[in-house]
Amino acid sequence: MKMGINDFSAKEVINTLDENELEKIFKYFGEEKESKRISHNIVEDRKSREITTEELVRIIDSSKRKKNYKTHNATKIFQALRIFVNKEISELIYGLINAAKIVKKDGIIAVVTFHSLEDRIVKYFFKSLSENKSVSRYMPKGDDKINLFNLINKKPIMPSEKEINENSPSRSAKLRYVIKKEDFYDFETDILDKFKKLIEIENFSKKLWKK
Repeated sequence: MKMGINDFSAKEVINTLDENELEKIFKYFGEEKESKRISHNIVEDRKSREITTEELVRIIDSSKRKKNYKTHNATKIFQALRIFVNKEISELIYGLINAAKIVKKDGIIAVVTFHSLEDRIVKYFFKSLSENKSVSRYMPKGDDKINLFNLINKKPIMPSEKEINENSPSRSAKLRYVIKKEDFYDFETDILDKFKKLIEIENFSKKLWKK
């Protein structure tokens, strides 16, 4: 579970980061309710052995007070690890910013997300730049701010029942899109400040960088 931009794996995350760091990764990136208990048990178990994939699954299963019979108990933890290792939060945020800079007037930016954390980021970015919060850095001070985007649908487009039946992974997909209204490219956005806490959690990875 890693992309080319990183030189560490999920295994190193589990066996290196401290209990508090693991808890935050599981809680915020996986939205795991048992994050505190699971991270504590991981750190306790690794005192006597290296945590492998099989061992991690065992720890998660034994840590969960309430079993989930619809999805695997380890799903949220592995989602959190994937997001962390691949730096998916900052990749998404900078991807949105750069897309908004590249697209010309009347161009469309469309994003499909597959979990609530991604969707929350996309929703905020599109909404904030379509409600009098966007402005060119080169505009004279005092001028009215201009909406960068036209947000057609405030709610995401969801897959139909037919599509879900034909392609079950689509059940969690949400499509959001905006149309660019203005041809300016050096705009202001507070999205990095809004999701600063998530970026700080991503930066735990600095402890894993190989020198």
